[in-house]
Amino acid sequence: MRTPVELVEQYVFEIYNKQRVELIHEICGDPVIRHEAGNTVALSRNQQIERIRADLASNQPTFEVTNLSGNEEFATLTWNAIRLSTGERLCGIEVFKATAGLITDVWNSNYFEGSWS
Repeated sequence: MRTPVELVEQYVFEIYNKQRVELIHEICGDPVIRHEAGNTVALSRNQQIERIRADLASNQPTFEVTNLSGNEEFATLTWNAIRLSTGERLCGIEVFKATAGLITDVWNSNYFEGSWS
């Protein structure tokens, strides 16, 4: 069974950077609960795939991990990204929860212009 850190590595490098969105079926729960300030959304695997495909098509993001750490239940990720469509640089922080080898929850901050140093 993959650790939360291994799941997040696949999420970033395989699903986003290599655009292998079909891996959602292997590494994410159904649903995944996305937590944002003031809002919680449950997305099925198919909804997750649609969300990511739309992001890839319109923004063409490429991600770089600046920090990834975790334990048996959680992984915390800080990342930098560039939108190839615009050249815009963004950064963010996310916390992932995994249960039984699947990502079940994601907490997102707002994304920020710039890069973590």
